[in-house]
Amino acid sequence: MSFWESLVTGHPVCTSWKQEAEGSIYHLASIFFVLGCMGGSGFSGLLYVYIFFALSFLCTCIWAWLDVCAADVFSWNFILLVICIVQIIHLAYQLRSVTFDKEFQDVYTSVFQPLGISLTVFRKIISYCNAEVITLERDHCYAIQGKTPIDKLSLLVSGRL
Repeated sequence: MSFWESLVTGHPVCTSWKQEAEGSIYHLASIFFVLGCMGGSGFSGLLYVYIFFALSFLCTCIWAWLDVCAADVFSWNFILLVICIVQIIHLAYQLRSVTFDKEFQDVYTSVFQPLGISLTVFRKIISYCNAEVITLERDHCYAIQGKTPIDKLSLLVSGRL
C-alpha cells in the first residue's frame, strides 16, 4: 500500500461519532480564529489579526487543559499564543505615538500625509536628513554643484530654488 493509499483508505473508519458538541470555549476559539483571519493590512490590520489569533489560541489552551486533557494540543497552542503575544508587543511598539518638531509636523501634514504616507515611514524619511531644519537668508547658497556632497535628503519647504 502506498503512502497516499494509506492516508485515504488505510486509516480506521469512525464507527461512533461523539453525540455531544464540544464546549463553548472551543467554539469561542473558533470564532476568534475566524475573526482573526478577517484582518486587514498595515500595522493596525496586523495588530487586529494577532490579537484575535492570541484570543483563539488562549481559548484553545483552556479547552485543551480543562476539557480534552491533551498535553500536545495545549503545548502547541500555548507556543502559538506566546508567539502572537510577542508579535502584538512588537507591533504596538511600532505603532506608538510619533511626534516631531513643528516644522516637520507642518511638512508631514502639507506634503506627506496627502500622499498617504504613515508617520512611521515619515520618521524613517527624516532620519535620512538628520532631522535638521536649515533656514537660509536671501541670496545665500545651500549647495554648490561639484563641491557640496550629496549625502542626505533635502526638501525645500518654502521659497524658491
